[in-house]
Amino acid sequence: MKRQKRDRLERAHSRGYQAGITGRSKEICPYQMIDARSYWLGGWRQAMEDRSAVA
Repeated sequence: MKRQKRDRLERAHSRGYQAGITGRSKEICPYQMIDARSYWLGGWRQAMEDRSAVA
């Protein structure tokens, strides 16, 4: 995989994680492309798991 594409997907994951940690809904995902959307939602799900582990 090209570095540029990987960086874009890692950024999507990071932004999804940040949205999840702050308690935002997964419905606000700004990505339309399936790959980036999947990474964003993966980050969001990971954040939700981390939030429930702390609580």
